[in-house]
Amino acid sequence: MKKIILPLLVLTTLTIQSCTVMKVSEKTEDGLFKASKKADILVNKSFNLDDNKSLLVVPNNSFMKGMAEKIGYFDKVITFEDLEKDIIKDNKQDEVGALTGKIGINNAYRKYKKFLYLKFDDNKDKSKRIQLKLVNPEDFDEIFVSDTLYDDFWVGVNDQNTFNPLFNALITYIKSNSKTYGK
Repeated sequence: MKKIILPLLVLTTLTIQSCTVMKVSEKTEDGLFKASKKADILVNKSFNLDDNKSLLVVPNNSFMKGMAEKIGYFDKVITFEDLEKDIIKDNKQDEVGALTGKIGINNAYRKYKKFLYLKFDDNKDKSKRIQLKLVNPEDFDEIFVSDTLYDDFWVGVNDQNTFNPLFNALITYIKSNSKTYGK
């Protein structure tokens, strides 16, 4: 029995460690990221993305920024840190105020530039799940939410079974709400 369990544990460890975690992926020929499953779609509201694609703001995270850029839809993808720098560079910091919380993000949207906001979040109703949310900062309406298992024990957290399915669901959402994507 020990002869079977030890090699199985070693193989499982190597398999989990060989998977990439939060590494910006390239899209495959079908226009999606390589994924081992599909994410669940929790929110899919009709929204005119083409009129709102000039700027996408993401958390201060190079993975999130890189993946959003790889989608190839938004004219410009920046982090909150970049947005703060731009606001200061344009001398609008007194008008906009701090970018903390929903009020700060809404102020930046109303008083500086219109943008969409993309972020990861925990599923508040179910544990061990992660969500990708596209938010309209004008009213903080979540226009798109995808959800997948964040299994750090059995399957493991990696790009192909955790993050890429979330971004693939976003690509599908963009395709269904844009007349210009991929053209």
